[in-house]
Amino acid sequence: SAHIRTVGRRGDFSTSPTLSPALAVAVARWIRRRWAGARALPRNVIEVGAGDGSLAAGVLARLGWTGRRGLRYHIVETSAPLRGLQRDRLRDRRYTWHDTMRAALDVCGGEAIVVSNELVDAFPTTLLEWRQDRSAWHEVLIDHDGQSWVERTGPQLELPHASSLTPWRPPDGQRVERHDSYVDWLEGWLQDWHAGEMLTIDYGDTFPQLYHRRPLGTLRAYFAQQRLESLPEVLARPGRQDITADVDFTDLLQRGEARGLETVRLCTQAEFLSEYVRGQAGAAGDPTSDPDGAGGAFKVLHQRPRRNR
Repeated sequence: SAHIRTVGRRGDFSTSPTLSPALAVAVARWIRRRWAGARALPRNVIEVGAGDGSLAAGVLARLGWTGRRGLRYHIVETSAPLRGLQRDRLRDRRYTWHDTMRAALDVCGGEAIVVSNELVDAFPTTLLEWRQDRSAWHEVLIDHDGQSWVERTGPQLELPHASSLTPWRPPDGQRVERHDSYVDWLEGWLQDWHAGEMLTIDYGDTFPQLYHRRPLGTLRAYFAQQRLESLPEVLARPGRQDITADVDFTDLLQRGEARGLETVRLCTQAEFLSEYVRGQAGAAGDPTSDPDGAGGAFKVLHQRPRRNR
């Protein structure tokens, strides 16, 4: 995050909001529907990790005059370069920046709609490997011998009770990624979130379909729009290329439910866009709605605090 230049065609990777207005249209209409169903909910929106600001700008523009009335749009951003890009793009006084979710929720009185796009995959991922001889998952660790990175097997891992991996017995050597750091981050502020809805958009799949024909997992890197998959390439240029992995949404929703979140819906981005977008923004040829491309690869998870009911 310290060296990122931008997001989009001139950066190392692109996101749906930088390719098409469709996602912003859909999210804005989703927000309006949430407000219509909970009129007492204050008009606070928190976007976590706003990239270059494309989604925030698009959502505000498409909320309409009545939707913008009384709105406060909060952005939680830890990357200084991206925060600078966002400030340059988003000059409306309705936008406010925060360093942490707890700070944003404090200003909102604990009541807000929370939105993120490609946030989960930005968190550090833990790489695990199944050892058949020990019937256990072990973390894959790396050392540097002075010339190159060298893999080694770490200690046996204790899985959380709600993990999607708990009942699975894969072939020997199967590798998977866990976004434990995201769950830890979630735990750090959930107790401060009293009412609202949360929309989490990212690439990934349900479990175990995510790892079908992927014995080495999904870990990869992007540098100047190039996809790099071998571990030496992934570990090259530390701090100057994007390292990522697909999100296990089954693990995410199970561990969220164990922490007091209610799962409202999980669908593909294509399904989400078809429900909320009409007209050219979701037309054929839009890469964000293609079910064989980003429309199918990206999932949309809708959650809320269980005490909302």
